[in-house]
Amino acid sequence: MTDLPIVVGVSGSAASRNAVGAAAWEAAMHGCPLHLVHCFNWVPTLTGPAAGEPRPAPRDLMRCSVAEATRLVPASAITPHFLEGSAVTALLRKARTAAMLVIGDGGLRSGVCLAREAPAVQLAARAPCTVVVTRPAPPPAGPVLAGVNGPAGSGQALDFAFDAAASRGADLVVVHAWTPPDGDDAGPAAQEADLRKAVDARAHRYGVRVRVRMVRGDPSTVLRAESRDAGLVVVGARGQQPYRGLLGSVTQTLLHHAPSPVAVVRNLLPGSCPDEAAGRGTLPVSSSASHR
Repeated sequence: MTDLPIVVGVSGSAASRNAVGAAAWEAAMHGCPLHLVHCFNWVPTLTGPAAGEPRPAPRDLMRCSVAEATRLVPASAITPHFLEGSAVTALLRKARTAAMLVIGDGGLRSGVCLAREAPAVQLAARAPCTVVVTRPAPPPAGPVLAGVNGPAGSGQALDFAFDAAASRGADLVVVHAWTPPDGDDAGPAAQEADLRKAVDARAHRYGVRVRVRMVRGDPSTVLRAESRDAGLVVVGARGQQPYRGLLGSVTQTLLHHAPSPVAVVRNLLPGSCPDEAAGRGTLPVSSSASHR
């Protein structure tokens, strides 16, 4: 077991409940401790709650989250945290020493326009570790989808995607979308050859069935469409065209529009390299987490 924990934000929303399950799954697969974090602010009021109005029950919420996590992770590996203050600030602080941060999307997909100030976007943009953003609905039992902009600079995203597919027993689809210069309809042949070489080497090591797709079109549009049937979408934190911040424009689009969970990769989970993971994948897969 590694000392670096998987950190998950607990809020009680449907997306947050799925985040707890996804975080427990990752902790079980990689032998990480699991830290459950609930953030709150004390808001002074002049009057008490109305008669019959339920009071917030953070300890009951945490108790239910711990019970859910113990379906996959030993209770001794789970640590609950109650932190006062902004959720973004508190979770960023916890992310400094985390292997991964898992959060619900906070209703991000229900927005009409791209909300850069949304907590999920802020955390995905600013956390130093990989961030997984879950949705209110469970994802389909589809393949892992990796969106790459070429082999150079996509190595960590590819390694994360292969590890995720191997641990889930899922197929992997690697998509590189490209927009040709004006008057040039030829595909990036050299880049495709390099990408396939990188993918083939990993497929042999991880034992994952993988397809590589070179798609002509806007990367944001292509990957948004490809994500509809994916069980997990994996992208790097920063693409070739940053969107006024610390995330690439494609990653921003997927966080807002992809129906499946999105993993924004900045580093690898401990033990994710197949050469170091002799015991990886030996833990039983429970029915409650097999779709995550």
